[in-house]
Amino acid sequence: MRKKRHFLYYAMALACGLATIFVIYSCSTDEYCSDELQIKGNRIPKKSALSSDTINNANLLIDSIAISDEFWEFEKNSKLLSDKFQAYTSTLSEEEYGKLMEKLNDDDYMEEFIKKANLEQEFQQMNEAKENLLLHTGFSRLSEDERISLFRQYAESHESTGKTLIKTRTEGGDANSCEAKRQAAYAQAKADYDNDIINCRIGPSTNNCYAQALSRYERNQRAAEKEYKSCIQRN
Repeated sequence: MRKKRHFLYYAMALACGLATIFVIYSCSTDEYCSDELQIKGNRIPKKSALSSDTINNANLLIDSIAISDEFWEFEKNSKLLSDKFQAYTSTLSEEEYGKLMEKLNDDDYMEEFIKKANLEQEFQQMNEAKENLLLHTGFSRLSEDERISLFRQYAESHESTGKTLIKTRTEGGDANSCEAKRQAAYAQAKADYDNDIINCRIGPSTNNCYAQALSRYERNQRAAEKEYKSCIQRN
């Protein structure tokens, strides 16, 4: 009886061992195994386990958003808002502009600034464009990095410093390098600004949040211009 029991235990252990080996072998030959197991567990696959299909699906989602009417409407209102903001700040003295940068977290000051700049209508249009983008596209499914990538791609295609890069090295290669860096800085500033706008929650403090995003955007653009001038002088 004892021998029979030992034999039964041995057979069960052997069967479990063979089953484990089979599963490990199957996963080692199937590049999608880890993704499928995680998906079945209702979890998002880790980046290290993403299949090519998963990556391609993410790219397709970004591309579909980029050509949507809602995204273009968002970008149109984003530009209208920043243009009006900068048209107003261009009338400020250096002292007044410096004070604005210092008071970005002062709600009372920012509310007064918004009234003076007459930005309420543009803020309302921005709210509507953002809401449509979030509700009627797959934008809300994007990660933070994917959002930045989408905004950066748009900025690189549409933002301009007004200068064209020189194609040949013999025609001012150093200046060409400075301009390339400036255009990259402009594109990053625009991408960060759009992402800041998206991250502003709708509520009592939304307008102040928009004004802060606009202020940071202009500050980054000015920093890019300053660095460009320094780059030209160094070369």
